[in-house]
Amino acid sequence: MKLIYTLILCIILVLAYRQSWILGIIASVVIFGYLIYKYMPQFYRVKGRQCFGAGDYKGAKRYFEKAVNTGHAKGDIRMEYSYVLLRTGDIDEAEQVVNNMLCYKIKPEYRGRAIIQRCMCYYKRGNLDEAIEDGMELFEEGYRSIMLYGMLGFFKILKAPMAQETFDFCKEAYEYADDDRDIRDNMLICYYNRGEYEKAKELSDMVLEDKPKFVEAWYHGAQIDCKLGDYAAAAEKLEHIKDCNRSFMTTIPEEDVEALKEKVALKLKG
Repeated sequence: MKLIYTLILCIILVLAYRQSWILGIIASVVIFGYLIYKYMPQFYRVKGRQCFGAGDYKGAKRYFEKAVNTGHAKGDIRMEYSYVLLRTGDIDEAEQVVNNMLCYKIKPEYRGRAIIQRCMCYYKRGNLDEAIEDGMELFEEGYRSIMLYGMLGFFKILKAPMAQETFDFCKEAYEYADDDRDIRDNMLICYYNRGEYEKAKELSDMVLEDKPKFVEAWYHGAQIDCKLGDYAAAAEKLEHIKDCNRSFMTTIPEEDVEALKEKVALKLKG
């Protein structure tokens, strides 16, 4: 389709210049202005992603807001904007973005992602039961995605960490996408909670292979090392946390990290 549009624009330019150079210039200006208008949301999206990748979530929010304010940003850009808003702690704005999308008939994948984002808003407000209920309703409709599996697994661990249902769900998620970092992290937490530390460590090592920048990976890895009595390895993992990106979505409080560091330091002295 893009190729067809490009050919049409080229034909218009050729015909315009054949008529006169003035008409050709006018056509060039109009087409150039149209292309700027059309691709401006994508331009802001690229800038927003660059900020996000650098850990500058406020900068990412600023650019994605500009993309949405153009008035013709597509659904995937709006979804990214909602996610960035969650990172910056702007829950009301994030929920408003997804609710606005859900008011209209949208593609099934956008609807699913919008509901997932809304569940995250519920969770961050402290409404875990509502978040699980909304997410499971989507799951029972037959919708499947890595994001949904990862989110629901995390919620179920928070709600009932030792329940067999929680373990079974996280195992199903792992079978669905065993290379996803959040799903792996959920699975290793399940093994950790069941006292199966060797299995937990195996998954943790897989998560840490790529030197991730999220706190949870290194913290959980250090917890597992402590259970296995390898406090030197735990201390090394905890040092990586200072280089991680923190946001409103980070689930491990800084005080928990410091408490584990103190525990490990005492064991190493001991």
